[in-house]
Amino acid sequence: MSINSDKPHLWKADVARSIHAYNDWLFRVAPGMYRKQRVIRTSDPLLSDLEKYQLATLKRWLLRHGYRQIASDEVCNFDAMLPGTFTIPLTLFAGKKQTPVKTSIACLVKLLRSSKRDQLFVIEIKTSGNTAITNRWRKKETQRFVQLKEQYGENIKFILLCCGYLDPGYLGYVGAEGIDWIWAYRLNDLSALLGGSKKQAA
Repeated sequence: MSINSDKPHLWKADVARSIHAYNDWLFRVAPGMYRKQRVIRTSDPLLSDLEKYQLATLKRWLLRHGYRQIASDEVCNFDAMLPGTFTIPLTLFAGKKQTPVKTSIACLVKLLRSSKRDQLFVIEIKTSGNTAITNRWRKKETQRFVQLKEQYGENIKFILLCCGYLDPGYLGYVGAEGIDWIWAYRLNDLSALLGGSKKQAA
C-alpha cells in the first residue's frame, strides 16, 4: 500500500506545505542563534537539531499509538523482535550476506499485531534546508533500499519522514524505486501503514 509515492498530483502542494512547516519550525522552535540565518544557508547543526526534533515527534507518535520502545542492543535478531516494538536509532548490516556493510537508520518498527516475521519498517528522516542537496540524495537512498532488501528480503519496507525543501523531482525518483514517504507535518499518515490505536491521555 502506497501513502504518497503514488499521488504525483499532490506532490507540489505537499512540498509547499512542507517548506512552510520547516520555516515555521525555524522561527518558533530553533535555537535563537540560528533564527536570523537565511533558509538557503541553513547550517548542519540546525539540520541536526531539526532531525532530533522530528525523531522525538516520531517516537511520541509511536508510543501514543500502542507501540513500545526497546533498546537498540535488544535487536540482535529480527525474528525475535516482538510485534508492536520499535527502536531508535540503530545500526544494521545491509547488502549481500556474503559482504555485508553497516548502515545507520533512524527508526526500525515491527508492525503491531503481526505474527509475520517480515513486517519490518525502516523509517529514515530526510530534512533539507534547500532543494539543491536533495539531488545528491537520490542514489544514496535507492542504494540503501537495495542493500536492505538484499540482507532482509523483498518485504522490508523503507519509508522517508520528510521535512523541508524536498522537490518533486527527488520524490519522483525515490518513488519510482519503491520508496514511500510521509510528511512531518502530516504524521498521522503513518496510521495507514502501521495501524495502532491512539492511547488516551492520562
